[in-house]
Amino acid sequence: MKTRMTLAFLTLAMTTLTLAAPATAQTTPFGTELSEPARLKSAFRAGRWNAGIDSSFARTSATNELPSGQEASDSTLFLRLDASVGVMVVKRLEVGANIGLLARRLNRDEAAAATETALTVQPMARYHMPMTDRFSTHVQLSLGPYFGGSSREVTVLEGTSAREVEERTSTLGFMLSTGLGVGYRVSEGLQIRFGVDMTWLWGRESIATLDESLSVKTTHLGTSAGLRYFF
Repeated sequence: MKTRMTLAFLTLAMTTLTLAAPATAQTTPFGTELSEPARLKSAFRAGRWNAGIDSSFARTSATNELPSGQEASDSTLFLRLDASVGVMVVKRLEVGANIGLLARRLNRDEAAAATETALTVQPMARYHMPMTDRFSTHVQLSLGPYFGGSSREVTVLEGTSAREVEERTSTLGFMLSTGLGVGYRVSEGLQIRFGVDMTWLWGRESIATLDESLSVKTTHLGTSAGLRYFF
């Protein structure tokens, strides 16, 4: 009787230990096992790299000078798409750079507006705060130059006749962005991100048909979404 009770107890103990063991485990170079939660949190350890894409969209406030000397202000379209790469220099602190494209509508005069496209190059820093095994929040800051241009069709009077010509504008400026976001790890390597961004742009526009430079300022508050992959 005592032998049967002992065997039953040992069987129950082994079953309990088996069920309590992690469903997935990975052996480290030191011979110990690394659980799934520990592997997920390892994305923010020093020395780990990541790369990804982010997009931002909103209606935004823009102010730009006109050739007449007046200023035009409007709520307009802002669209941005970035590709970036970063590395954790210390635990949770990431530094890197992004390169991207932005597009925005700007008033020119009563006749027509113009859509400006520009290339952005920005060093950036991002601090991650893990909340659970899969969820984390982050704050980020990036700054750098942007350059591009726009074109539109304008009407030119020549005597008593009018004709359409293309007016080209080149732009050079500085952009500062900050944001707050949340990330969800769908796997060891892949993370989905959503956030809120604030962006300021200060620049100068040179119109090909005029010998002058005009200022333009944009303040953008919008939402962002992106994907990251950790190596």
